Amino acid sequence: MPDSRPTIGIISPCSATPQVELSLGVDRLIDAGFEVRVHPQCAQQHYWFAGRDETRAGALYEFAQDPDIDVIWSARGGSGGPRLLPILDELTAKQGNPGEANKKLLAGYSDVTALHQYVHSRWGWSTLHASMPASDFYDISDEHFKAMLDLVCKQHIEKPWGEYVMKFLTSPPPSDVTGTLVGGNLAVWNYLTGTPYQLRDMVGKFLFFEDLSEGYYRIDSMLTQIEQAGGLEGLAGIILGDFCACDDSVSKVLKNKPSPEQAHEALKSKDKHETLPLRPKFEEVEALTEIFASRGERYGFPVGYKVPVGHGPNFAPLPLNAEYTLTPGGGLTLTKWDWLG
Repeated sequence: MPDSRPTIGIISPCSATPQVELSLGVDRLIDAGFEVRVHPQCAQQHYWFAGRDETRAGALYEFAQDPDIDVIWSARGGSGGPRLLPILDELTAKQGNPGEANKKLLAGYSDVTALHQYVHSRWGWSTLHASMPASDFYDISDEHFKAMLDLVCKQHIEKPWGEYVMKFLTSPPPSDVTGTLVGGNLAVWNYLTGTPYQLRDMVGKFLFFEDLSEGYYRIDSMLTQIEQAGGLEGLAGIILGDFCACDDSVSKVLKNKPSPEQAHEALKSKDKHETLPLRPKFEEVEALTEIFASRGERYGFPVGYKVPVGHGPNFAPLPLNAEYTLTPGGGLTLTKWDWLG
């Protein structure tokens, strides 16, 4: 492999990290020709986190200052990323902005969404929504794995997900639309709403969302908060990825009215009585149409469904804070990304 391959530093800024899985993921990067440094913080544990907040933030800041590391890769996602942001503010204020001399690429997804937004806006780094070595390096397809590594190595790929063509939940745009794509995991993006770390200028941007194991009513609630905080104002469009293991839970209700003597028992133990669904159960495309397309129609932007990016079953890489062009036919092309120069 060429010596010009970037050096990768692995940290674990979110949840506790499985060590065997991390070792296997690191081996795959080494086999691909990369020099890899794993921060010892990755082996720590504090409650469900990979160490205390200060430890995890310190590991990120330490590798951020290291001029020999080009790419910082999160070992896995989970939770805890947003807790680091005020600590990173303090470290930056006391010790300086590491992005001024050491602009890097941050790779990962899920809870790393908060860190993507932070390092881009505060430190001027590039960001890549990408599979992570301790979680899904062995779930990703060979095609998407190669595309991910090519992007890390600064090779321009217009369509990291291949020739996939999106459908639209709204009317397609009448002509090509170009804008900067931001976002990531919907729940984490929602966590930033109303905080100092919320991205407030959304004009002309594509907002990308994916998520895992969320009920559709929760997805709607998250988007409602984002909308009411002004997070949909001026968008060029919403691009949806995979919504893995998301479902519509429907309550069972009594089919027949019980006698007054049986009412309390029937309401308490419905499984012993004849029931029926409270309402129809909605499939993904129906639910996401109601949640996202209704907003797209209200604000006048298209909603694309869906690029093969997220928590699965697809793990295509997606440069964030990068410029894309969306076509009326459902094409999405990477046109400019600061990591590529």
